[in-house]
This record gives sequence, structure tokens and C-alpha cells, in this order.
Amino acid sequence: MTSGVSQANKFYEEVAETKVVWFGALPGELLLEFDLKENKVSFPVWSSESRIDCLKELNPELMGRVEARSVSWEQFKVHFLPILPPEQKVVGVNLSGKNLSGIDIPVSVLVKQVEAFW
Repeated sequence: MTSGVSQANKFYEEVAETKVVWFGALPGELLLEFDLKENKVSFPVWSSESRIDCLKELNPELMGRVEARSVSWEQFKVHFLPILPPEQKVVGVNLSGKNLSGIDIPVSVLVKQVEAFW
């Protein structure tokens, strides 16, 4: 199992337990997103605030100004997921390490996976 798959499984498990999703916000309330190939955008999410804090320490150039924010799983599904068009945006799940490595998955897969852990 790759590290990205392992981190994703941890995300599903932890979010199913806490019912909270963490994301990053930049000054001016901009949501943290990363451009990918083929005109896609990755919206990174984490299962805990400490995961974001760790990344800020590992990569202050990229993550230093990012503020950790949380939202309930239900609010995430109602308010965030509709703004992520499936043809253009994917979700980066529990990105980790200095290079923020992990996997990007479609929104529909994210919901199914998290709720499968309930």
C-alpha cells in the first residue's frame, strides 16, 4: 500500500469518527488549492489540525501563511462539495511530508469512502 493510500484510509477513519474535516485558508479567506495537470485543481483536506500544523513546520515556504480551519462533515457535504465541479476539481486527502504528497480523489469517492467507515 502506498503512503498516499495509507493516509487516505486514515482520513476516512478519522473523519468518520470525529465528523470534522480540516482545510487550509490563506490570508483574505482564500481556500488553499493546488493546480494540477489537465486544468484540474486539488482542494486539500485533512483529518486533524495537527496534520496541517506539522506541514507548516515541514514546509514553511509553502504552508507558513496557511491557517487551519475546520467544518463539520455535514457542512462540508452541503457547502463545500457543491463548489467542487467533478470534472475540474479533486480532493487531496491527508497530504503529508515536505512535498505534500498523497492522492487526489474525486469528490464522489471521498463521500462514499468516509461514510463506508460509519
